[in-house]
Amino acid sequence: MRQTLIPVPGTGGLQVTMHHADDPRAVLVLCHGFGEHSGRYARMVDFLLARGISVANYDLRGHGSAPGPRYRVAVEEHIEDNLAVRDAVAEWSRSAEGNGADKLPRLLMGHSMGGLVAGESALRRPWDLKGLVLSSPGLIVGEDSPAALKAVAPVVARLLPFLPVEKLDANDISRVPEYVDDYNSDPLVLHGGVPALSAGTLLAGGAKLIERSRGLRVPTLVVNGSGDTITSPKGARRFAVLAGSDHDPRPEVIYREFEGGRHELFNDLCADEAYEVLGDWLDTRLG
Repeated sequence: MRQTLIPVPGTGGLQVTMHHADDPRAVLVLCHGFGEHSGRYARMVDFLLARGISVANYDLRGHGSAPGPRYRVAVEEHIEDNLAVRDAVAEWSRSAEGNGADKLPRLLMGHSMGGLVAGESALRRPWDLKGLVLSSPGLIVGEDSPAALKAVAPVVARLLPFLPVEKLDANDISRVPEYVDDYNSDPLVLHGGVPALSAGTLLAGGAKLIERSRGLRVPTLVVNGSGDTITSPKGARRFAVLAGSDHDPRPEVIYREFEGGRHELFNDLCADEAYEVLGDWLDTRLG
């Protein structure tokens, strides 16, 4: 599989890995979730390449091999970085090395916090996107956390950004033990508490995106599991309803919820069904 490394100007060292499909029909920018890294998406990348979709993925600032304070980054920085990544991919596509990739449709996909980042990125710059995919997007997080903790989260994020406020349970990501074991043994995954800066800005950013969702102008697929306790499906449902409600013409916003599905649908017991839904949606969008 041929790959190209693309530097992202103005981000302090972020770089994109472009995975080239043999006969590409689209280019998709993929944004991973909080506390993980792009290397955990090999199965997704292979699936997309097999469907003729070249994939540009990268480690978020402070994650994986990317520079930045470990996992302690405000969501707004991730959004700005994503826009810069899209610019870098577009610039590369127009270059001789891009070999005509600028004529291909562009797609954007994000998982969990990456879904929040991708959703905001698409709202701010919709005009060069053919479609958007949000996987278990981080719109309502920490639903089971005490109300008092959520109320003070923005203040704690400002005053004590380093403070770990909550720890993710790996068993909440999937019902497949092998994937849970892989997550637990991955040295590039955060296994401690979520820093207050990240938790507070994620909580506020999800609420803000739902409020602004009527401004979406990109055809979108939203998928979530009914058993997701990390990012509540309530947020995804609300976003899908609002995003498709107020336009003339409206963008096509499709919401699919998988019964019992946990946070990582594409690594869960419902993975085959989730990939089928994604594949059908991509084929419809790309023709």
